[in-house]
Amino acid sequence: MPERLQLLYISRLSPATTPACVAEIVRIARQNNPALGIGSLLVFDGLRFCQYLEGDAAAVGALVERIRADPRHDDFRLLHQGPWSGPSLLKGRNFIYALCYDDSLDSVEQTRGAPALDLLAGLLKTFDLDPAPSSE
Repeated sequence: MPERLQLLYISRLSPATTPACVAEIVRIARQNNPALGIGSLLVFDGLRFCQYLEGDAAAVGALVERIRADPRHDDFRLLHQGPWSGPSLLKGRNFIYALCYDDSLDSVEQTRGAPALDLLAGLLKTFDLDPAPSSE
């Protein structure tokens, strides 16, 4: 059985990129991640991306390397990486997109390891979550 991994990172929107790119990121993630066996929560606050990924370790690792190289992201910082231990932050969905309208991500950005996951899970109810697409 392949190793399952959970990973959390934060990055900044590149100054050369507009927030309009986020719609394309969401569309591609919804399209590609299920086929790769990756679940994801993407939070955007207008400046920062905070993303939680879970799935096959090789697939998650490959995706993270593509994100690191993506010119839409600056200042990529890994906050947590480790074996998936559950429970999932995804609540049965394979992709969640959320908007954050305050400085909540400041505390996540300053935290490392499993506590960063716990903090994000606690903040999830304060974010503006997109409705689940009918295909989920």
